[in-house]
Amino acid sequence: MTAQSVPYARGRAARRSSVDARRGPRIVPLIFFTILVMAVFFAMIFLRIALDRSAFQLESLERQIATEESRQLDLRLQLAQLQDPLRIATEATRMGLTYPEDRVAIVVDDLMGVPITRSGGEPIQALTDSLP
Repeated sequence: MTAQSVPYARGRAARRSSVDARRGPRIVPLIFFTILVMAVFFAMIFLRIALDRSAFQLESLERQIATEESRQLDLRLQLAQLQDPLRIATEATRMGLTYPEDRVAIVVDDLMGVPITRSGGEPIQALTDSLP
């Protein structure tokens, strides 16, 4: 080797070590980027699972609403059947209830304490016709 080739070789080696030094820190951003991509991937999986769970809960609630609406309609039908006047009349006669022969008007004084009067002007008293 000549004297000139040695400094040239040292210069190349120095340049290589500086290039290697620059390549070494490039792995840190790659690792950071890889961890970031994995975190985003797992976050997307978690969000998808959370959305699916919410969808299942919503579907369950919709089923419960449909069941309760059906039950409400059944109860309305049962109420309409129980309020049927013909059914009430037959139950009343079965229990021995009859229409009264004499009708007696019962009047309660209004809230101010003033009695309600007949057209003749005298107050109506409860059960006055049936008392001896």
